[in-house]
Amino acid sequence: MSHKNHNRLLMATSDFPFSSLPAKLVNALYAAVALRPRASMGELAVLAGISRATLHRYCGTRDNLDCQLEQHAKGTLMQILDNSGMLAGKEPLAALRQLIHAHLAQGELIAFLASRYPVHMSLQHDLRFYVERLDALFFSGQRQGVFRADVSAPLLTEMFVSLLHGMVDARQRGRAPSESATVLEHAFLQGIARRAPR
Repeated sequence: MSHKNHNRLLMATSDFPFSSLPAKLVNALYAAVALRPRASMGELAVLAGISRATLHRYCGTRDNLDCQLEQHAKGTLMQILDNSGMLAGKEPLAALRQLIHAHLAQGELIAFLASRYPVHMSLQHDLRFYVERLDALFFSGQRQGVFRADVSAPLLTEMFVSLLHGMVDARQRGRAPSESATVLEHAFLQGIARRAPR
């Protein structure tokens, strides 16, 4: 979507306040769009368990639905980053654990974003804020001697996002337990935590 078209859609969505959608319906729509990215409004309504008329009343058009879901997703990501950011300066490990748990609690949202953006989200200007905040968290942890310094902060971000997307996908396909935050945390931290010299 071009920047011009995106701005036009943002103005169009003002007639359809997304905040009025129940949380369960938001998650159902995330899951539906992730499963069938090119589905029609009618098909998405069936997947979400509502009528097409109800979905149209909330969103109007498929473009509005997509734009509103993206706005909601970005707002949620910003809140997740803000919450963990309060810990990052003093307790980067605690901040990372909080990030992992918060992301996995939003599995449908992560699946939605993964279906719309490639894993290398740094190339997507709409999500640049997200990548830059993760870079900053890892860089802060490196400066405090908590994370390995021989791997760049941007690469740690890419590894983290890739592992996160993989875990969410595995959970949705039944190949990983629903309570998988500890598994992801250990798999990631055991690879990036600074090791004492031998």
